[in-house]
Amino acid sequence: MGNQPERIELLDIVRGVAVLGILLMNIRLFSEPGAAYFNPLAHGSHEGLNKLWFQFQFVFADQKFMAIFSMLFGASTAIICDGLARKDLPVFTTYAKRILGLFVIGLVHAYLLWPGDILVPYALGSVIPFIAKNWSWRLSGALGLALLSLGTLSSLGAYESISGAPPVIQAKLGETYWLPSTQQLAEEVAAYQDTYMDHWPLRAASAFEMQTSIFLSWGVWRIGGMMLLGLALYRVGFLQGKLSARFYGFTAIAALTAGFFLVANGLSANETNGWTFPYSFFLASVWNYWGSGLVAVGYIAMFGWLLKGTSFRFGFSAFANVGKAALTNYLLQSIICISIFYGFGGGLFGELERYQTVPIVLAVWAIQLWLSSWWFSKRPKGPIEAIWHRVTYARWLG
Repeated sequence: MGNQPERIELLDIVRGVAVLGILLMNIRLFSEPGAAYFNPLAHGSHEGLNKLWFQFQFVFADQKFMAIFSMLFGASTAIICDGLARKDLPVFTTYAKRILGLFVIGLVHAYLLWPGDILVPYALGSVIPFIAKNWSWRLSGALGLALLSLGTLSSLGAYESISGAPPVIQAKLGETYWLPSTQQLAEEVAAYQDTYMDHWPLRAASAFEMQTSIFLSWGVWRIGGMMLLGLALYRVGFLQGKLSARFYGFTAIAALTAGFFLVANGLSANETNGWTFPYSFFLASVWNYWGSGLVAVGYIAMFGWLLKGTSFRFGFSAFANVGKAALTNYLLQSIICISIFYGFGGGLFGELERYQTVPIVLAVWAIQLWLSSWWFSKRPKGPIEAIWHRVTYARWLG
């Protein structure tokens, strides 16, 4: 079991921040009908505190922490494969077992707990950074940008295609993905407030769609592109914390300024046009698609600057502990939240005002920060991470 790579402080901290931050977005899917994740007019009001909370999520969290996770996945591919090569261990078979383990964990998560699972798409997309693991950072970075650009072209193409479709088809697609009817919303809320087995078919269908059509039309470009960028940023030393404080500081200012400018333009465009379909779903989303990537890089650079250029360390140890058990904490968020919102638990799905989920997010954060620190005072690995590690290095699997 002495195969654990040496930990990188910056990665642990950023991973911890990301796993906590991603709940800012996932709380929507835990607590509201699926369309409300993208469209604030789909369920509940978009006024007052509800509007302020949605806009806060959009600007500071939407796609930002998922982008960080994707980049860190690309970096971890290099870390794992480099370590295996140095120890003369089989790279392909060991990495394949690691991804198979993640895939199985993701399937269990998606079909038994929560359909918004991202682990299966990550496992499916893992072949991309694996192929590029020995490429130069310039090549992997260029291909990452190319994949992201293909995602943009796909979105623009979909907008043009749907905009030119007959109104009845546009209305049908809008009702399916953007603004469900009152009856459809009521049925979804009722299903999730029902028993575990009664709403399992709905969850299973949502999970399958996430792993197939959504992954192929969006995820492969976005996830694959960000993974390759992460691989490039690791190779150049950015994600290893090896660059100067001045470089991290400059990058943080530049990336956050440019990123938030793009994101703010996207938010303004959506609010001005009334969150309409297909405009907001495909065309205006391009602002945040690119802006979120820049903000994600800026967030990482900010922590790099704090580590390299200042003595500020408040909360860093706790964030790092959450990051060292990121997989466990990601799954724990699902367990806690479905226990609060689904019918077999608190049954609050669709019942709260959007802003009323804020204390739930804060409470989950507090639990995970405390629990992770307590766990690592007694154990070297997170519980799910330990199982994953055993599967990865199990000799009986080949």
